[in-house]
Amino acid sequence: MQIALDLLLGGISLGGIYALVAFALSLSLATTHVLNVAHGTFMVLGAALATLLFRVSPVAWPLGVLALLLAFALLGLGFEAAFVRPFAAKSPDQILVGSILVTFGFALAVEALLGYYWARWVDPQPAFSLAFPLARITVLGVAVSGTRLTILLAAAGAIAGFHLFLRKSALGRAIRAVAQNYAGAVILGVNPRRVSRVIYLAGIVATAGAGVLLALAIPLEPYSGLRLTLVAMTIVVIGGVGSLPGALLGGGLLGMAEVLTAYALGSVWSPVVSLLVFFSVLVVRPEGLWGRRPG
Repeated sequence: MQIALDLLLGGISLGGIYALVAFALSLSLATTHVLNVAHGTFMVLGAALATLLFRVSPVAWPLGVLALLLAFALLGLGFEAAFVRPFAAKSPDQILVGSILVTFGFALAVEALLGYYWARWVDPQPAFSLAFPLARITVLGVAVSGTRLTILLAAAGAIAGFHLFLRKSALGRAIRAVAQNYAGAVILGVNPRRVSRVIYLAGIVATAGAGVLLALAIPLEPYSGLRLTLVAMTIVVIGGVGSLPGALLGGGLLGMAEVLTAYALGSVWSPVVSLLVFFSVLVVRPEGLWGRRPG
C-alpha cells in the first residue's frame, strides 16, 4: 500500500512538473510559431543556479528566490529579443525551420559552457540537485514523501496561476487571442510584440522554476536539456498545442509512465518512455489525444 501511494504521488508530482514545462512551450509555439528546442535547457539552468545559491554557496532563501526570478526574467527578455523577435516578419515555415536551427545551436552552446565551467570552478562531476528538509510527513494519518508533496503543490500552484492569468487578465485574453487567430488579434489592436515578450518572460521563469522542483526529486546534468525538451514536445503532441487540459493529461500520463517504468525496470529506462510515447502518438493519433480528427 505504501509503495503504491509513493508511486502514485511520484508520478503525479513528476507529471505536474512536465505539464507546467510543456504548457509554457506550447503557448510560445502557438503565439510566435517559434519551436524552442532549448526549452529544456532553461530547466537545467534553473536547477544549476538554485544548486549554486542554496547548496554550494548558500544564501538566505528569500534572497535566493528573488535572484532566481530576476535572473530568469532578464534571460527570458534577452532570449526573446535575440532569438524570437528576428523571426517576426517571416513566414510560418521560415520561422519553424529557422527557430529549430538557432535554438538547437543555443542549447548545445549553453550545455557545453555549463558543463565545462561547472566542472572547472565548482565540481569536477557536474550534477544539480537540492535537498528538502522534510523527507516524510504525515497527512491524515498517512506517511507521504514531503519532497514529492511539496513539488506537487508548487507545480499545481504555478499551473493554477498560469490559468487564472490567461482567463482573468486583459493581457492573458490577448495572448489567447493571438494563439487562436494571429491575424484577427492584430486587426483588433493586440500588440504581438508585447505578447511575445510576456510569453517568453513568464514561460522561461516558469520553466526554470520547474527545473528547481525537478532538482528536488532527481539530479540533473548539464546535458539533460535536450531530453527534457523532448519530454515537453511529447506532451504537446499528446495534448495539442496551446491546450492546458491537454498538457495536464499528457504530463500526468508521461509522469506515471516514467515512474512505473523506473520502479519495474530501473531508472535507466525512464527516458526511453517519452521517446516511445512520442513516436506512438505521432503514428496512431497525430492530432493528439485531446485534439479532434480533421473532418
